[in-house]
Amino acid sequence: MIDKINIKNFKSVEDLTLEPGRINVIIGANGSGKTNILEAIVMGAAASADKLDYEFIGNRMRVTSPEFMRNAFSGINEDDIELTFSINDYTYTYKLTNSENDYRLWVNKNTQESIRDKMEKFRRGLETNEPDRIRFFENDFMNIFSEEIKKEEERTLLAKEISGFLTYTPEFSYLKKFEEQAQITPLGVKGEGLFHTLKQAFGNEEQMEDIKEYLHLLDWFEDIRIPNGLMSNEYKIAIKDRFIEPGLNYFDQRSSNEGFLYLLFYLVLFTSKNTPPFFAIDNIETAFNPKLCTELIVALNQLAKKYNKQVIITTHNAAILDGIDLNDDSQRLFVTSRNREGKTRIERIRHKPGTKMKLSELWTKGVIGGLPDNF
Repeated sequence: MIDKINIKNFKSVEDLTLEPGRINVIIGANGSGKTNILEAIVMGAAASADKLDYEFIGNRMRVTSPEFMRNAFSGINEDDIELTFSINDYTYTYKLTNSENDYRLWVNKNTQESIRDKMEKFRRGLETNEPDRIRFFENDFMNIFSEEIKKEEERTLLAKEISGFLTYTPEFSYLKKFEEQAQITPLGVKGEGLFHTLKQAFGNEEQMEDIKEYLHLLDWFEDIRIPNGLMSNEYKIAIKDRFIEPGLNYFDQRSSNEGFLYLLFYLVLFTSKNTPPFFAIDNIETAFNPKLCTELIVALNQLAKKYNKQVIITTHNAAILDGIDLNDDSQRLFVTSRNREGKTRIERIRHKPGTKMKLSELWTKGVIGGLPDNF
């Protein structure tokens, strides 16, 4: 998992460090910078994947002119955007600037020469200067570059963790259109591809057992299946309501409510082996009853541990906080705010022994911050 993320010079962030656990909830007033933090991580993911073109990042975040992508509170700012990620004992930094030829294209200035390239240079040097040593090349390489090899292996691990990062903001209109696909697979950030990813889940008995178990957070839910005999251009699921007459047929997703489809999307997202190991959900509370919000976070924490996912969640619903156990260090709560200069800052909220109020109460009463202070 990612241990630490440092963001410099990105939108409302001048210099900010986030130390995430497995499940991370970020709260704060509207416009305090929650989404900016997520978008900065998306930029780091694009740099890690070496895909900083507009087409790639434009499908993942709000892209605007370079002067608005950089922190500009002290006037015109041409400094690089700097994003640093740490995993275990390894740290890697991306320094991003926009291309001189196309302002929509960003470039990573902090590229590193690969071990293979260094090996080839070393081999050519031996051939030219010490041809008699070429037969000892492999041993020389291992001795000289052993530390470099270790670092590259760690960098590969880090790149795998960060390069697939996405911020999901599902929308009901996309969730209902099961046939809808996106450039991002298997699940698009708005909910595209849900049918195809769910269909794969039906081939995994343990995964489907987990999905069905947590769908029972909805007290009316009884069963879900894919109908037999579907045509290749048909995209349907069959849903059973336990209160409906047993002899009646299942209904499909077009007749289901918003809460069911959002819950189904999150369960598929957390349990699929093909979804990113590290991702975010912006405003997770959409379409959920407050009590369901609390139970949802408890459920997703259990699934994140089982399926090895690391997640950042933003919310404006206080009930989400009551699903967090701050005694568990893998579950973390952060509050964003903006200082007098308008720069985003973040603070981790830790468990305080003896506190009797729920986290939701602490938030709504202003004890932990994260509320507007202008009214």
